[in-house]
Amino acid sequence: MTPNVFQGIERATVRLLDSMVVALAGLLLVLLNYAVFSRFVLNASVSWGEELPANLLAVLTFIGAAYLTKINEHLGFDSVLRIMPLAVQRVLLCINQALMLVFALVVAYYGMHASLGFHGRSLISIDLPMALFRWAMPLGCGLIAIICATRLFGLATGKIAPNELYPETD
Repeated sequence: MTPNVFQGIERATVRLLDSMVVALAGLLLVLLNYAVFSRFVLNASVSWGEELPANLLAVLTFIGAAYLTKINEHLGFDSVLRIMPLAVQRVLLCINQALMLVFALVVAYYGMHASLGFHGRSLISIDLPMALFRWAMPLGCGLIAIICATRLFGLATGKIAPNELYPETD
C-alpha cells in the first residue's frame, strides 16, 4: 500500500471514531435530558432512566479511549519526553507503545470472555441485548491494540517520528 492509502485509512479511522464519540455523547445527552424532563415536568418517570444511560456511558468510555489514543490526547507526560534526545524519545515511546499494546490485548481478551457471558440476556428496563453494550470493552481495547501495534512498528522502523505522537500543544 502506498503512503496515501495509509493516510486515507488514518483519516477515515479518526473520522469514524470522532463520529461515534459525538453520536454517543449526543444520544446520552438527549436521553438524560428526556429522563429528567419526563420525571420532573411530566411527573412520569421512564423505566430506562438510569440503566440505558449508564450502559451508554460505558460504551462511550471505551470508544472514547480508542479515540483519544488515536489523536494522541490520552494521559501522558510528554513535556518530560520533549526535552530528551531523539534516540531516547524513540526508545521510550517504543516501550510505552509496547506496554499499551500488551495492556490493551489483555483487557480485550478478558473483556471478550466476560462479554460472551451476556449473550442471550437483555437489559432489565428495556428490551436491548446486554451484549450490545458489553462488547464495547473488547472493541475499544482491540482498536487501541491496533493503534499501538501500528505505532510501535512505525517507531521501530523509523517511519514515525517521536514528535508525531505528541499531543497538540495549546
